[in-house]
Formats: sequence, structure tokens, C-alpha cells
Amino acid sequence: MSPILYAIPFFLACIAAELLISKMMGRQVYRFHDAVTSLNVGFMSETVRSMLKLASIVVYALVLDQVAVITWDVKHPAVWVVAFSCMTFSTTGRTPAGMKSTCCGLRMIHHSSEDFNLSTALRQSSTNQVFYWIFYLPMAIVGIPVSVFVVTALISMVYQFWSHTRLVPKLGWVDRMFVTPSNHRCHHGRNPYCIDKNYGGILIIWDRLFGTYTEELDHEPVVYGTLTPLQSWNPVWGNLKNYVVLWRDMCATPGWTHKLMLVFAPPGWTVVEQPALQGRAMDAPSFETPITPGQTCMARSPPSSSSPSPLNCCYQAPASSWPVRAGFAALIAANAGVFGLVV
Repeated sequence: MSPILYAIPFFLACIAAELLISKMMGRQVYRFHDAVTSLNVGFMSETVRSMLKLASIVVYALVLDQVAVITWDVKHPAVWVVAFSCMTFSTTGRTPAGMKSTCCGLRMIHHSSEDFNLSTALRQSSTNQVFYWIFYLPMAIVGIPVSVFVVTALISMVYQFWSHTRLVPKLGWVDRMFVTPSNHRCHHGRNPYCIDKNYGGILIIWDRLFGTYTEELDHEPVVYGTLTPLQSWNPVWGNLKNYVVLWRDMCATPGWTHKLMLVFAPPGWTVVEQPALQGRAMDAPSFETPITPGQTCMARSPPSSSSPSPLNCCYQAPASSWPVRAGFAALIAANAGVFGLVV
């Protein structure tokens, strides 16, 4: 079973604690639809990850066996230092790659939440699992053993969870070295000073070196979400919207050269030069819909009440055959899609 699955109860407990603490502080950091959508997106992503993780590790092991330029001793501290440095660098590099081209705008669903809380950390794309492993192959070329790669990847993933909160203030010098809630809030912002900033996962020093670092401004609160809002609670549509829009644009664009430019150019590229798109107004209201009785019932159903529940599917999928895993993924997608449609 994927080690990250062991952390799911911890993640859910932290979300519940943040909700309770925010209420005690008199601050509203959660909205019903947004939080449940984030959880549904997370369940979908983890199920897809369970199907593709083995394949990515096999490819990593093959590259390691055939191309590795250094043979490391797992017990030597140097391998862990190098692995950690490579992991933080790869995370900093993969994030802009997943956001800055139309083809790879796969992290948009992660940034589509107009709230910022611990549940947002679980709002991960299901489709980015197809190619993200490519960014870690340099670690195999350097010779980082599979076991070290898996452990450092798990540490990186768990660490990034805590930075998705509004309850932790600025932390002084820590904000200038590590990824913290303060500088990660900027990464999720649609304020002009926040766009394309703070890509790091654990260390923020890479952003400082590459010129992509920004500090949270006290006089301008971060406004969360994307410039083009998702305006839907449907996790399936959230994962597919970018591809649907891309397909429509390609069909309407003449010439294969221009069609390929649509795929690989930055978002917003068009055949005819147009004025730059204006961002959403900072005071634009967040997307919201009434809570229906059906959604309330679905959200309050205990995760362990039946075997088809999303949480149980995530735990059962890794030990199941590929057809069963695919069935679990379809079941979770259907469950999430139904919740998004019951509006």
C-alpha cells in the first residue's frame, strides 16, 4: 500500500482541527462545497496515483540501473543530502512546468480553490500523474537509490501539506529559507504580485535564486483562485476542463503549426495577437451555490459505512488487480461527479 495512504487519517484529523480552531478564532476559512470538492479531488488523485505509481517506479529503477553515473551507499549521509537537494529542486521545476503551458496546465485544479486551507492541499490533479515522474529521472541518473527516492518523495509530499493554511502567520527568517504558509499563500494568489511566484515545495531558496520569490504583503491580502475561475464543484470537470478547452481551440485554429502552438505555448496564446487578458477583479465574489439536502447527506456519510466509499476504495485499490483499480477510480469519479451535479 502507498505510504501516503497511512497519512490520510492524519490529514483528515488536521483538517478537522483547523476547522475547529478557525471557529474558535472567529475566522471563516472553510466553505462546505469547496472543502468537500477538495476531498473528492484528493480521493480521485490518490486512486489514480495507486495505478500509476508502480509503473513510474519501474521506469525510475530501469534508468537507475542503465544510466546511473554514481553508485551510492544508502547508509552514507551524503546520498540523503543529495537526494533531498535534488527532490526540492525537481519540485520547484515541475510546478511551473505544470502551469506555464496550455498542454500542461494540470495544476490548475489545485489552484482553482478560492479558499486556502488544509483541504486545499489534497486538491491534486489526477492527470498530472501521467508525466510528473519525468522530472525526477535526473535523480535516477545521479544514482539516487529507489528506496531513498521513495522516502524523500514521501517527506516532500507530507511537508507540503502544512503550508496550506491561513492560520499560521509570518515566521520571520524561516519564510526566507523554507516554504511556509506565508510564502505559499502567495503562490496560490491571483494578485498581480503573486502570479508565477514561490514554486518551491520545501525550500524557498530556489525561488530566491531564480528570481521567482515574493513576500506576502501586509497591506494587500492574498486573493485566492485562478484568473479564469472554474465555477464548478465537479471534480471530474475540474480535471478535464483544460483539455476540453484546448480541444475546442485546436478545432477552431487553422494550420498544424498554430495547433501545436496552442498545445505548447503559454496559456492565452492565439493566432491573432490580442490585448493582454485582464485578470479578475480582486473584489470579485467567490463562486458559491446553496447547499442541497442531497449534498449534506452525501458529505455526512461516514467513510467506513460501505465498501464503495472513496476512502475505502483508496485503501483497497493498491492490493487489487488493475481492472479492479480502474473500477475503483471510475466509482470515485462517479461519486465525486454526482456530488458536483447535485446543486
